[in-house]
Amino acid sequence: MQRRWGFRVLGSLQVIDDGRIVELRSAKQRVLLAALLMKANAPVSTYELMEHLWGEEPSGAARATLQTYVMRLRQSLDDLADRKLVRTWPTGYSIHVEDDQLDLLTFQRLRAEARRAPDLETEARLLGEAAALWRGPALDQVSSLRMEQTDVQRLNEQRWEVLERRNDAELQLGRHDQVVDELRSLVAEHPLRERFWYQLMLALHRTGQQAQALDVYRRAGEVLADELGIDPNAELRALHMEVLAGSSAPVAVQAGPSWLPPAVGDFSGRADEVARLTAGLRSGGTWTITGPGGVGKTSLAVHCAHVVRDAFPDGQLYLNLRGGEQKPVEPAAALDRLLRGLGVSGGAIPSTVDDRVDLYRDLLSDRRILVVLDNAVNEAQVRPLLPGTTSGAALVTSRAALAGLEAAHVVPLDVLPPSDALALLRAAVGEARCAAEPAAAQQIVTYCGNLPLALRVAAARLVARPHWQLAKLAGRLSDERRRFDELSLGDLDVRASLALSYDGLDESHRAAFRLLSLVDTPDFPAWVASPLLGLDPDDAEDHVEALVDARLVDYAGRDALGQVRYRLHDLLRAFGRETATEDPAVALRPLFEQWLDLAMRADAELPHQGVRLDPVALEPFDLGDAAEWFDAEWQNVHAVINQAAALGLGDLAAELAIRSMAFCDLRARFDDWEQINCLGLSCAPADRRPMLFQQRGILRARMHDYAAASENFQAAQEGFAAAGDVWGEAYAWYGMGWMHEWGGRSAEARSAHREAMTRFAASANRHGEIEVLCSLGAIERRAGGLDAASEYLQRARLIAREMGDEQSELMATLELGRLHQFTGELELSVSLLRSSLAAAQKLGDPDLAANVRLFLADTLVRSGVDAAAEEQLEQAWDFFEAHDDRQGRIWVWRLRSGMAHSADEALRLASLALESAREMGSPPEFGRSLRVFGNALERAGRAREAREQWRLAEETLTAAGFQAEVEELRMATS
Repeated sequence: MQRRWGFRVLGSLQVIDDGRIVELRSAKQRVLLAALLMKANAPVSTYELMEHLWGEEPSGAARATLQTYVMRLRQSLDDLADRKLVRTWPTGYSIHVEDDQLDLLTFQRLRAEARRAPDLETEARLLGEAAALWRGPALDQVSSLRMEQTDVQRLNEQRWEVLERRNDAELQLGRHDQVVDELRSLVAEHPLRERFWYQLMLALHRTGQQAQALDVYRRAGEVLADELGIDPNAELRALHMEVLAGSSAPVAVQAGPSWLPPAVGDFSGRADEVARLTAGLRSGGTWTITGPGGVGKTSLAVHCAHVVRDAFPDGQLYLNLRGGEQKPVEPAAALDRLLRGLGVSGGAIPSTVDDRVDLYRDLLSDRRILVVLDNAVNEAQVRPLLPGTTSGAALVTSRAALAGLEAAHVVPLDVLPPSDALALLRAAVGEARCAAEPAAAQQIVTYCGNLPLALRVAAARLVARPHWQLAKLAGRLSDERRRFDELSLGDLDVRASLALSYDGLDESHRAAFRLLSLVDTPDFPAWVASPLLGLDPDDAEDHVEALVDARLVDYAGRDALGQVRYRLHDLLRAFGRETATEDPAVALRPLFEQWLDLAMRADAELPHQGVRLDPVALEPFDLGDAAEWFDAEWQNVHAVINQAAALGLGDLAAELAIRSMAFCDLRARFDDWEQINCLGLSCAPADRRPMLFQQRGILRARMHDYAAASENFQAAQEGFAAAGDVWGEAYAWYGMGWMHEWGGRSAEARSAHREAMTRFAASANRHGEIEVLCSLGAIERRAGGLDAASEYLQRARLIAREMGDEQSELMATLELGRLHQFTGELELSVSLLRSSLAAAQKLGDPDLAANVRLFLADTLVRSGVDAAAEEQLEQAWDFFEAHDDRQGRIWVWRLRSGMAHSADEALRLASLALESAREMGSPPEFGRSLRVFGNALERAGRAREAREQWRLAEETLTAAGFQAEVEELRMATS
């Protein structure tokens, strides 16, 4: 039977076995156990444990030593075999205990139950039970500097907060005598906690011990003056006046209460918000600052309140409504605090909320008082606390939108702009230090996601460690697994701030947040939550909107399809992933399959050249224009391909890469195409590799790397043939024939195209037949067989029209336009090429459109319309430059050389074309460029050199099978 251990941390660390305290003699073992117990039932990262044990710079052997300590701890707890108590995680370790096994868990449960208590008696009892669990300072005699600065301080503060609440409850129940002695001990132990002084003074006053109460006030004043240099707070001062008056009658309101927290010394940025808020507050009314946790709402509110203090001479009230905690401040309690601050004695405060509101607003009437209500939970909590007149002003901060707060002016707050975020870091750390390491400073800002709270924590760590270089902290923050450990210092804790929003959700919404955080996409539409959660789209959208309300997800606008899009801040994404227990590969597969289904259906409606996938039965695409859907979703589709591959879902990654090829081709996204194709080949199942090789060959052809393209098409052909895929093999043969064309090997091109045509016919692929006919028409045009070329192209155009295949008809029309250029029918050529250009633009294919503009410009030059030609060349050039298209640039240089206004300019442009064609290794392009270079030499008066270039051009074009261009050259130079 497994032993049931008990653990105590509320005092000295104790391990209990069957009522007997077991001593852990190793100091490091006690630190390790304490660190695990502080986060019981949750993984603690290896990095955090090492820092607890050895400080911020553990040795290289620390990880192995930690493993030894874990083994020894398991041995001490008789857990070596089962490992059910101390468990191993990919990122660290955890200890698993029930509430009654750990006093801390019992304490936290009692605190939470007390906040929900139905009556004061129950609340007092529960708080008393929680306080009784303490045996001394938390984790006494556990030696860990990090634990002392974080966990110990936090726990001890919770202890005093419980005692303060318990004392308040006992005093409200009239048990003044029962708490006096303990309060005397508490003020002696904690002389700087004004609340304990107030409670002791009130207990003495209520039991008729006025002199002793006045002496308590005197001693409190001396301690606060000596230790902190401050006077007692407004609450103590008001009670002092009540005691002096000797009764519970209302006390005159003090002039000018000032409860504002200290001004933020290094406040920077937010210039627009500060200007709007300060001007607005001076005019009066209610102003709200809304935004997610850690975004700087409180800092902005306090800063603005200090700026406008002169406009509110009758005072500034500040109240933390604790909206992010399990039990926010109730309006009744808030009014009690505010009334006391305005000088009303406790006995004169009405019992009902409505009466308190009336008295509060009566006291504020005609007074210039600013009320700052921080961390509001909702409108109902805020409304009773707002001034009832326009003489004062109210400033409210909240994570909620507070959209229902009547007549309020809303100032939404997001993370800082990059420049302001960097300015905040500089102001806190020092200009010189940031200037010495500008790159590291920028990295820190990036890792902090421009979130002010995270930046302040990072800056505090650097200020506390002046010997650190900024690059050291940047390096530690770069590891997402330990980022939140680095962004925690004292009571500044980014993880805890974000957890407030997360903990307030029900489990289904927490699950939605965790799962969405696992997705690598930069943004997402609401439907993404549907496959993740197994909900219908409407319920999924409701879950996403609930996360927006909780400030865990941001609204990111609408895409071109009209879909609302959402996003997660980088730190929230990291927090969600830290919280998640789901296996990403299992959890995300349904979503990735949904994205693949949409991509497949969209891809089926896109134009394809060089390869079309064997048709499969698919539901119609019903999300609008397929290309526009890909435009809107491309960053997400690209991210999903990468993430699926990283998670071992290679089948999904490869198929999604395949189904994205036509879009990349259509939109000339060659860099993206290269990346996803390489990734697909690295993880694709064997039966999909030939298709990826085929698509890679088309990409290489688009980039004019014909040798590489030929190798890819050959690999595809071999793979398709081995699999018995006649459809795919036909396209591979077509690709090889296409490369023979561009390599000037006309006989080989014809042979390969015949192989392709045979297989297209065998697989009933008429689209493929059209592509082969267009290529054969181009080959015959170049060879001078113009009648045969016309026959091929007219047949291709007729089949395309019969099938309603717009892209295939476009290609046939384009080739006919080029054919009529050679036959001298320039007007008909221009008409056909303009029609092709319009079709390419309609399809949204910028690569094809740019190339059609070249052919159109060539025809316009031949027609003597240079101005119209130059207009087409300018637009084509922009595309070729943006995509580093060498062949396109060569064509533009050649055409502009013929249009140049001077011989020198013609020669310069022809030289550029010739050198680039030589480097490109394409015989047809080199031959054409030799011809134009010869033309430029002749224009420059260098006839002998010109004839030599024309001779070389004729030889090159003849060898390439471009006989029609050879004949044209001979006619032009004879």
